[in-house]
Amino acid sequence: MAAARRLTQVVCVLAAAGWLWAPPSVSAQNLQYLSGQNVVPAFEGWARNADDSFTFYFGYLNRNYREEVSVPLGPENRIEPDHLGQAQPTYFYPRRHRFLFSVQVPSDWGDRDVLWTLTSAGKTETAYGSLLPVWEVNDQVISENRAGGGYADDNRTPTIALVGAADHTVTVGEPLSLTVRLGDDGVPEPRAVRGTKDPRIDVDASGRPLFGAGRFGRRTALGLRVAWLHWRGPGTVTFAPWHMAGIDDRMPGWAPPELPSDGRTSTTATFDTPGTYVVRAMADDGYLAVPVDITVTVHEPR
Repeated sequence: MAAARRLTQVVCVLAAAGWLWAPPSVSAQNLQYLSGQNVVPAFEGWARNADDSFTFYFGYLNRNYREEVSVPLGPENRIEPDHLGQAQPTYFYPRRHRFLFSVQVPSDWGDRDVLWTLTSAGKTETAYGSLLPVWEVNDQVISENRAGGGYADDNRTPTIALVGAADHTVTVGEPLSLTVRLGDDGVPEPRAVRGTKDPRIDVDASGRPLFGAGRFGRRTALGLRVAWLHWRGPGTVTFAPWHMAGIDDRMPGWAPPELPSDGRTSTTATFDTPGTYVVRAMADDGYLAVPVDITVTVHEPR
């Protein structure tokens, strides 16, 4: 029963992401929704660690092309069993985002599942993580999934380190400068996305591209960069500069900005609502990525 349930979930995620063919008569497969749709959690696979423990990888599909969805930790956004901790995001960007976080389980985990359940837009979806052999992944599988088929066997995961404190306190509307230092082995060689399935790029009223990456060539631009993510927190975080990892870097002509020789790169984050936030910075070379988190406490101005 559990295996059948997981197979059903895989089919649903693939269909929602546009990876399963459907006859032209099934017009619903071609619909693109700007808002109002739910977020689907996704189990990406597992890998064995050097100490014989296992790492389970998760990502998600936000079915919306524009709406960003917030689901706080709790009954509507939970990892089970809960003793494994709650490593998942609470803020969800549009479309598909792979291998965003991981959960580690001990070597004697056996045939138990790790469940990630999300409720949004009136729908509840659960990703079932298991140690079934078909779900085993390595750097090649991760790279090919994240980069649209690309892989280099001599590539190493980039590095990232915070410059400054890991905890900050600001007021609403106060710009916060955040800096990280990136490192990489120079593999893969930087290059922009080439080619496209459709030369049109739709934009909204502000000129921002609509999140319709499925319409374009699926290869990701290569080269070291950082993606800044609103990971948790009650309001909206505005980054400048910023790009949408997995979306903008698939747009034809996009290339990672050139990094200074010391590997430092900065952004400014501004928060519109009081509360506690987690900002995640991800060093990404186009194939592999590694995160570091920053906690920000935001107060109302005095």
